Amino acid sequence: MKEVNIDSYFEKLDDKYVDSKYIILILEDILGSKLANIKEEVNNKQVIVTKEEITEYLEKVFEKENSELKRRIENPKTIINKNIIEWTKEDLEADAQRFSDLLSAGRYRYEPDTLEYFKKYTAILRNKILQLLNIIEKIGNKDYVSIKDIISELDIQLDEYGNIKKEDIIRLITPTIYNINKLNDKISKANNLETYLTFKLSKHFLLRNDLSLEEIYPTKSLQIKNLNYSHLKGNVPLSNKQRAELERQQRRSRKKFVKVLLDL
Repeated sequence: MKEVNIDSYFEKLDDKYVDSKYIILILEDILGSKLANIKEEVNNKQVIVTKEEITEYLEKVFEKENSELKRRIENPKTIINKNIIEWTKEDLEADAQRFSDLLSAGRYRYEPDTLEYFKKYTAILRNKILQLLNIIEKIGNKDYVSIKDIISELDIQLDEYGNIKKEDIIRLITPTIYNINKLNDKISKANNLETYLTFKLSKHFLLRNDLSLEEIYPTKSLQIKNLNYSHLKGNVPLSNKQRAELERQQRRSRKKFVKVLLDL
């Protein structure tokens, strides 16, 4: 889905606050579906491919694309002499061939962590989307008593009549749409068997590249109160008030640090 200019929905609305029903109407217009249907579709988006389907597919492609390599992998030449120093030229060639074959066969190897990655990634996204949709639904229907804490935490501004700031509509809708698009993309890739030929993920790969599991998944929280990570598209952006407060805290911390250095 192409990027949507949500500001365009407010061109004829001059007030700072608008009727909260617009948050639902705008989301439904952008996605072309009713809110109830959007929630149902998000719930139904699941990784349905199985380990058995993937391994069977990889085996079939292996046989079709490189049957000779498959035979060599299944029946490698035996090197009888265990002493490497005493290996003959034929032994060295057999070992080199085996090493090369193992690398080539990696395309057809099933990595369990890959499927687990897709399942966990989409589960996090689905949960975030449903949280955001619940907030949008409650605000749009002026039934926000049960979510007053999260509204306050996200600094969503409502007036005495339950109307909402235009910028807060944008702050909530933008990550919702982004996460829905990301969920659709990940589900599509996860359920496409061809994905497992080219995309391989393992804990060994992560360790080798100095990555942690937390770094490859989206954040579970709706918002990160940190100026260095406020750019993450899947999260609710910081409000101007939140950003100003974090900047004040940052300045205070720098002053304390400088004072400590001067007192040394």
